[in-house]
Amino acid sequence: MHKRYFLSTLAAAVLAVTGATAHAEDKYPSKPIELVVPASPGGGTDLSARTFAKYAQKILRKPVVIVNVTGAGGYIGDKAVHEAPADGYKILYTHAGVVTTYLTGTAPFSYDGFEVGPTVVEDGSLTLFSQGKSGIKGIKDMLAKAKAEPGKLKVATEYGAFTYFMLLKLQQSQGVKFNLVDVGSDSAKVTALLGGYVDVIPRIFAGMQSYIDSGDFNVVGAVQAERAPNAPKVPTFKEQGVPFDYPAYPWTLFFPKGTPKAVVDQWDQVAKQVTADKGFLADIDKIGMTAHYRSPADATKNFAAIQSEFTELAKTKAEVSKEKK
Repeated sequence: MHKRYFLSTLAAAVLAVTGATAHAEDKYPSKPIELVVPASPGGGTDLSARTFAKYAQKILRKPVVIVNVTGAGGYIGDKAVHEAPADGYKILYTHAGVVTTYLTGTAPFSYDGFEVGPTVVEDGSLTLFSQGKSGIKGIKDMLAKAKAEPGKLKVATEYGAFTYFMLLKLQQSQGVKFNLVDVGSDSAKVTALLGGYVDVIPRIFAGMQSYIDSGDFNVVGAVQAERAPNAPKVPTFKEQGVPFDYPAYPWTLFFPKGTPKAVVDQWDQVAKQVTADKGFLADIDKIGMTAHYRSPADATKNFAAIQSEFTELAKTKAEVSKEKK
């Protein structure tokens, strides 16, 4: 009798300890989290991701480690998360590039190949810049030059990227044809314009003021319908008499399909807290970007709308050449 009682008590104790251990292991997060950035260090995606991670890890009380995975217009980084275990320990931080790589055939999946999380940062300052001595000082100058010499005006892009679709829309809506030249990343675009390899580049405004002040670059105009909070002096195409509107960059969290809803919901709460934090707002402003919270549901709707618009643009045939130096 005493032996049976001892064994049953021991079994109960073992179950209690095992259950407690399992509960501790199941509590999320229990280890560092990787935030995969499908872009090189130093750009807008990387800098905003690092800023977000700095504040997110304070709330989660676990390290949020930035992992830069470049290549194929962001697809290599997207793929790394798409194929990762659905446990919340590898998360993608990107924008509408996840749509453009799909529509151009680089990736076999789009935004809906993931569990869409919250949007935390937006940038509505995508602007066209021309060479200082080009005589192109506004969007009407640029369009007039493109119409006078169809296919001659060299405009930098990166095939399949967010800027590529913007230029497709500009050509289509204004009835012009550019000589689209794939020069690569944002920093490569600046180098190409400085070197005279292209006539115009599209780029977010952050980091460009010094080139304007020196006279190296002219501001052609911003592509969004309204002036961006982080580029209040940049006139839009619309203000210059050319009706045009293009989505802002929506930096958003994406999780592997099948990630528990509780994990996504936890990150949604983290995003709400971070985007309301005065320190985060100040730090994002310093890098020339804007905090902008969207719930996972609203973020999903936004990406669906972007994909719908871009699907139509993708039907437009536009040859893109490689930069030749």
